[in-house]
Amino acid sequence: SVMVGGKYYKVTKINKKAFCKQKKITKVTIGKNVKEIGTKAFYGCKNLKKIVVKSKKITKIGKKAFYGIHKKATITVPKSKKKAYKKLMKKAVSKKNSVTIK
Repeated sequence: SVMVGGKYYKVTKINKKAFCKQKKITKVTIGKNVKEIGTKAFYGCKNLKKIVVKSKKITKIGKKAFYGIHKKATITVPKSKKKAYKKLMKKAVSKKNSVTIK
């Protein structure tokens, strides 16, 4: 969730290019309400080494969403969704990197 003007709002989508080329990001936790991750959302975040996905509701992950992240990054997903999320991430993660989906 995000607080704006003293009120909390649920985050349900990470827009395309939301964190594109943010070199200071090293860890990201994707909350339980997120349903979609946009194209190139974390593109070029070369120091992003750890991604934790808490959501079991993700239905779409955009192309190149995780391209250019750390070469040995790990993406931790809920066990019940591991197979489905691996399939969604095929076009989101570069094949050149040895990104591990746990």
